[in-house]
Amino acid sequence: MKSKKIAKNIYSLKYNMTEFFAQNKYKIIVCLLFCFVGLLTGIFTAIKLYDLDDSDVFESFNLTYQLEDLEKFSQNFFGRLLSYEIVLAILLIFSLNPVLYIFGWCLLAYRSFLISINCVMLILFFSFNGIIKALLIILPCQLLMILILIGFFCYMIKHMRYNRCVNCKKFTLFFNPFLIATLLLSLINIVETFLLFIFRSNVILVI
Repeated sequence: MKSKKIAKNIYSLKYNMTEFFAQNKYKIIVCLLFCFVGLLTGIFTAIKLYDLDDSDVFESFNLTYQLEDLEKFSQNFFGRLLSYEIVLAILLIFSLNPVLYIFGWCLLAYRSFLISINCVMLILFFSFNGIIKALLIILPCQLLMILILIGFFCYMIKHMRYNRCVNCKKFTLFFNPFLIATLLLSLINIVETFLLFIFRSNVILVI
């Protein structure tokens, strides 16, 4: 009985996701294109900045110049928590009107830019340790976060448009998607923070 219920829930989730992608494929493609441009820009920018020994560069782009900064558990978790909560709130605002959509796409592109520039700089500066942290931990987790932000933005665009058509002003229209996105992002944040804490530089060197 339980197996049938689980199978039904999995099928329902799969159907809902398929329907969501089908209904929002063009918006998702636009978001992915902006994010791809942001990733490429971050890679090329990191390579150009590699030869610059300027601390202002690190501060301007929030770049990590000490591996210990990545391994501080509470500081990194709550720092990322605040960051994606702010991004979610801004994306929610940008989903209110079609005129603002471009700013949401640019925000996603900038978020992608920061991911790639940080990862590339970690690899260039810290070689093996940087590769472990950037490619095996940070990049996969951050890309998952970007996908969740894209899904949230596209979902809110659709429902804000429907809300205008039916003149619905329910608070749950905003709160429930925001809460679900926050929970998913926090789960990934916990995984990333734990992995960075477990695979600290001294642990990697011992192994």
